[in-house]
Amino acid sequence: MFKVLLVDDMEISRRQVKRLNLWDGETNFYIAAEAQNGQEALNILRQEEFDLLITDIKMPKIDGIELMKETAENSLCPCVVLLSDYEDFSYARLGIQYGAFDYLGKPPEYNSMLDLLKRVEQHLLKKKREEELVRSLSEKLEEKIEDTFPTAELEQLIEAIKTKQQDIVPDINRLCRAIGALFGDDPIRTATALKRSMSELVSQLKLHYSWMVNFIDSTRYKNIDFLDDEGSGTAQETFADAISELYGSIRRFEYGNTEDQLENRICRYVLENVDAELSIEGISRVLFMNRKYISEVFRQKTGELLIDYITRVKMARAARLLSQSTRKTYEIALQLGYRDTEYFSRLFKKHMGVTPSEYRNSAIES
Repeated sequence: MFKVLLVDDMEISRRQVKRLNLWDGETNFYIAAEAQNGQEALNILRQEEFDLLITDIKMPKIDGIELMKETAENSLCPCVVLLSDYEDFSYARLGIQYGAFDYLGKPPEYNSMLDLLKRVEQHLLKKKREEELVRSLSEKLEEKIEDTFPTAELEQLIEAIKTKQQDIVPDINRLCRAIGALFGDDPIRTATALKRSMSELVSQLKLHYSWMVNFIDSTRYKNIDFLDDEGSGTAQETFADAISELYGSIRRFEYGNTEDQLENRICRYVLENVDAELSIEGISRVLFMNRKYISEVFRQKTGELLIDYITRVKMARAARLLSQSTRKTYEIALQLGYRDTEYFSRLFKKHMGVTPSEYRNSAIES
């Protein structure tokens, strides 16, 4: 039997799904748990394994699109189905782009849900067979490369990024050369080594830069196919370009090389509390320092006014929320501490070149 987690903020909507005669032997699925919003669903998914997540799109706290992305990024559930009102189909299509299996209109009809569950079952069974095959092959492949994997070179690259070395290209090249020397004549083993390196690097950076999840789509880097021969360049070049891009994103958000530098402490506080109402006065109180002093030090060290940095970070966070969620502009503005939606929209257009709605539409279309 396959376990289902049903998520919807409306109890009547959950009842409409549950009353379908599909969960007590008619199919191989049963509703094992329910949640009223995305945050509650994430808490459940982190504690218990489910085979299928059926979720509404528009919900408070964390909506269905955000829930789905978080689920995919952390491998919390192998299959996600979205429930959508007619007017939300544009967001449902966005969900498909982000990896949802399918979507159904609300309230779902018996035949539509039955057909969906049959397809989900085939998908899960196929996925399980593929995962078992991949796991078996990976274990054999890992056994072959384990003793020769260039761990030292990978650790050196990770450390260079953590300490924000001015030029990490030599460290990238050193790792690529080591992988090439070991597996250069075997594209599969080379791709496996590069994917393993990328996965470990991203995982380590997410631990070191806890704020990354709010601004950078780390899943995109972990999912790079280094066997893809349609792009230009070698697998090592693809790896090097991706690392350089990721490192550039980190350096654009966080100034300073060590945590004992004031500009770095300020950046960390802003980045980790971006969803709170931030002010220079508030930051100075947290750091037990004079407001004018931290503003002047930040400007001297970075060349950017602290108030401009705070705004830039908040607009970057707003852009990610607009592209990943169905929240309305005023809801995102309030989340980021802006009570005046018109002022927030003007700031966003100044930084991004388009209005919040235009930015969201372009994200959905792409």
